[in-house]
Amino acid sequence: MAYTWVACEARTGLVIADLPDLSCGKVSASIGAFTTTSAALPYPGPDNASPENWERATQGGASYLVLLDDVTDQPVQGYLIGKRVADETPMLSLQNLVSLEAYFDRRFIGDKTFTQTGQNAIVAAIVAAYVAAGSNGGIPFRVLNLDGGPGALRDRTYTDISDKTVYSVLTEIMGVIGGPEWTVTWESKYVGGQRFITPVLQVGARIGVDPLAGLAPAATFDMPGNLTEFTYSEDWTAQGGATDILATSTASADSRPQSTHVVVADSSRPTLEWRFTPSTSITDVATLQQHATSEAAIIGGGVNALTLTADVEDAPRLGVDWSIGDTIGWDITTPRFSNGFRGTARAVGWELTLADVDLIAPIIAQ
Repeated sequence: MAYTWVACEARTGLVIADLPDLSCGKVSASIGAFTTTSAALPYPGPDNASPENWERATQGGASYLVLLDDVTDQPVQGYLIGKRVADETPMLSLQNLVSLEAYFDRRFIGDKTFTQTGQNAIVAAIVAAYVAAGSNGGIPFRVLNLDGGPGALRDRTYTDISDKTVYSVLTEIMGVIGGPEWTVTWESKYVGGQRFITPVLQVGARIGVDPLAGLAPAATFDMPGNLTEFTYSEDWTAQGGATDILATSTASADSRPQSTHVVVADSSRPTLEWRFTPSTSITDVATLQQHATSEAAIIGGGVNALTLTADVEDAPRLGVDWSIGDTIGWDITTPRFSNGFRGTARAVGWELTLADVDLIAPIIAQ
């Protein structure tokens, strides 16, 4: 395997244990969302290198586990520990592991009003007040503004009595047309000879980079080549391929705020309707209109999904050749695509399978 694990104090990021024998099948990341996994750790003994402070290192809510790339020694992904289960076996079960975005769903926003405030500045202020700080401390997130400025101006009002989590607030603002994308990455530093690994909330109009005009992406996956598997599905079920989209909020009596019907012109399909509620607290019809327009752009042509799986040792390396949000390329020749299937798209997430042969799968934007 080309990766190893360490444990860090949740409130400081201080590395407190090496966990070379921790086993975890998959880790993943996704822009604007948390991911989950599970793991197991053998108890200290002559046949493994589990640390003596394994109890502190695996304490739920008090520690997070960080995956390191053995080649670069850089953090790849981290997880808060949700549940620790012991049984008659020599393995400690670590369940309900959640990536650090999930911490936003454990923190609630108070009374806060933003008037014509840059969207990046809104996110930074919320994280500083309700994530990095708290009644019993917070997690030391650093906010990295990818745009270098405040971003598009927004009006937002939040109230304590609405019981909105930071996660729901950030999800809503990302969902509007031109809303800020956000994701959690990691940084490592040494202070006084001690290593600290802490999360970074990246926020901006765009996570990741495109190749320069006229140039191919820095990372390309191919078959025959570094790909071991691929699938391409074209899905018109559920909301996929909807031609009439409506965004709504919570009704009051017999009325409710809602957008107009956003119609996707299609000469071959009849009306296929989709109604959704981006947030129950939205009262501004213009904001709902932005959500409906954004949703129509995503699902109006059907939901097409491309999955690529490659051997880590042969593929472009995550964190070196490409990162979450970057535009990547593919070049595939199979019986279905005998003349070749080539293209580029953003990798809006990734999944890493940790096994005898490590596999990387970029998650391609719809």
